[in-house]
This record gives sequence, C-alpha cells and structure tokens, in this order.
Amino acid sequence: MIRKPAGIIFRFFAKAALVVFVLPLLYLVEPFHRIRLGLMYTQRIGHLAFNTDYFIRKQQYFGAPPRTTFLFFGWDPANKFLFDMFKKHLNVFESRWGTRLLSAWRPIIKRTRFWESMTCIEPLRYFIMNNTEATLSFTEEEEKRGRELLSEMGVGEDDWFVCFHARDGKYLRQWRPDQTDTWVKTDFRNSLIESYIPAAEYISSRGGFAIRMGAIVEKPLPETGNPKIIDYASKFRSDFMDIYLCAKCRFFLSSSSGIDYVSTIFDKPIAVGNFFPHTVSYNREFDLVIPRLIKSVEHDRIVSYPEATGAGFYAAASAGTDSRNYEKKKFRYQLHDADDTLDLCKDMIDRLEGNPLSEDSETFQKRYADEYLSHHAHYQLLGKVGPRFLSKYKHLIFSDNFNKEEPSSR
Repeated sequence: MIRKPAGIIFRFFAKAALVVFVLPLLYLVEPFHRIRLGLMYTQRIGHLAFNTDYFIRKQQYFGAPPRTTFLFFGWDPANKFLFDMFKKHLNVFESRWGTRLLSAWRPIIKRTRFWESMTCIEPLRYFIMNNTEATLSFTEEEEKRGRELLSEMGVGEDDWFVCFHARDGKYLRQWRPDQTDTWVKTDFRNSLIESYIPAAEYISSRGGFAIRMGAIVEKPLPETGNPKIIDYASKFRSDFMDIYLCAKCRFFLSSSSGIDYVSTIFDKPIAVGNFFPHTVSYNREFDLVIPRLIKSVEHDRIVSYPEATGAGFYAAASAGTDSRNYEKKKFRYQLHDADDTLDLCKDMIDRLEGNPLSEDSETFQKRYADEYLSHHAHYQLLGKVGPRFLSKYKHLIFSDNFNKEEPSSR
C-alpha cells in the first residue's frame, strides 16, 4: 500500500529534476560533446544478448559517432557473466536506483535527441547481423575454466558438441510468479524436450555430444543411457557455462527461445524447431528454421500456409501480431514431432559439412523466402527453411501443391 504512492512521488520529482536541471545541462553541453542515455534489456537473456550485441555491431559497421558518449543503466541481469562481458565494451552502470531513475525519465527523454534505445527492430537488422563479426571473447583464464568444466561433464578438448533446448513454462513462472496469468498466454510457445532426444541420439551417432540447456526446467531429461547426451540444465548449470557452451558449440538446436541468441552473438549457427510465425525467420543466412504447421480451430485439421495467411493469420502485413492473443483467431500453430526435429538436425549437419543442396531444395528455399519473407528488408539474408521440411510439407507450404481434399495425418 505504501510502495505505490511512494513510486508516484519518486517519478514526479525525478521528472521535475530532468526538466529543470538535467535536460538544460545536456543541451548546454551538446555543441561540445554529445551525451546519450539508455537502458539495457537485462531481465531476459535473449534481449540482454541480442539487443546489446546489435547496438555494438551497428557501431562496428558504421563506426562510433564522434564526440559522443553513450551511458547505459541496467540492473538484475538474467545472466551476470554475460552482463559483465558487455561492460567491457560499453559504459554500463549496474545500478538499481540509476535504472529506476532513467525508467522514470524515459517517457520524457525518449522524445529528445539524448535517448538511445537498444531496439533491434529496424530495417537494417538482418544486413548488420550478416555483415559484422562477434565482438565478445573469453580471457585465457575463462577459456581454461570452460575447458575444465567441460571435462567434468565428460567432454574432451577435441570433442565437438551441440547445445539443444526446449522451451517450457517453469522459468517464467518461477522468475515472476505474480504474472502467471500472462505466462499462461505464452504456453503455446513451449516444446516437448522428449521430441529432441532422437536428434540428440543422432548427434551422438556422428561422434558429437548433445548438451541440454536451460536455466530452470520443468523436468530432467529422460534417461537415455547415452553418456554423450548430457542434462547440463539439471546437473551442471551456471551463468558462466551458459555463455561458454553457447559460444563454443558447433550449433544450437533450439525451440525459438531466448537462450539461442547467445549463440547468435558468437556467430554460431542456430537450427530452430517449432519456429513461429511462418512469416519471420532467424537473423543470419546460415541459420535454419522449420516453421510450425498451422491448424484450423473450427475444422480441427492442418491447413496450408497460403490458406492461413490468406485469411490474415500472421500475414506479411501483420507479422508482428501479438502472439499472446493468437488463440483468439481461427488458426493455431501445431508442434512438430521428433522426426521433424531430427530432420532439422540432419539438415544443419549437412550444411556444416558442406553437403550440397539438391536443385529442388534450393528452389524451395528461395520460393519460401519470396512468398513469406519478402516484406522484410534484406530478406534474402534471413535464415533458410530446412530442406527436408520443405520437401516433406511442400503440399502445405506452396499453393500450387496444396490439395484441399488430402486428409491430414496430424
């Protein structure tokens, strides 16, 4: 009862100080040196990783603006080690009250030249991500620490490994239990960890290790009896190793969750199963995705992408539709089964080993991009759809291959 009025009073005096003292001072200094203020996205690891890295990559590509100092504030980061890595490249103040103060200022200061938003939703996003290089690196001591911890997990210096992750609901519910009603609306984004086990077995059969990621998970990985399939999330997890594993893996097999962005900022390939919406893709052209299939709520059947987008479901013009409200619409996204995830894993390994695509696969990938992704700037640079997925479901993906009378087995 006390905190709410105290917050109102704090924001009032904070805004008054901004208008009376801070903004006049910033305008006074502007001709000689530019000061820009901003907040880091710290509470979710995907935003902490990608938004911050994207800001750094823009400066890498365009160069740092002259006579300009950027000052960022952040607090309670989702991963402290990653936060500290970024502090080596940016002027970041880890301050609870500084973050609160800048949050109070934001409604006013964001209308001025002095605000620097760490947004990554802009036309140049895919161009920048495909034409810059990773900036973060580990010290010799951190490299030694990472190798030692890998050894404790049974992974040797000459071994390769793949990280994999299936999003579930426990992390959000434990992180912010007061917002459970909100998290329920996002549960459709979750995947089943069991559907990733055949892919993990395949990685093992090719000589690699499969390491299950996750900060807080609903259940341990089912026992496989395979020492090369490691439940890191349940047995070994730490802030440091979250970042080290994502940075050193051969690729990340994901379910469209924030943790895979850590691999992205280290320029590691991402293979994303159960991806949505089908009118978006991942950030770099060597990434692979398999979009979820779409089901009609009214008729309880799988429908084609042309039918769903024709009815306005995540069509190009509305690709940013609030995903939390998607169940109110006529269609729902359908989870892939383990075979589809396994195919995605095989596609990525083929890609990394330089195995050429068939002529049909190249044609399908280009056509998919032209039909479903061309509303994005530089869409040719987005992640490609897995060739096995395109071949298997082409009758549901491309309008001239879709037979409305064909019964669905899913």
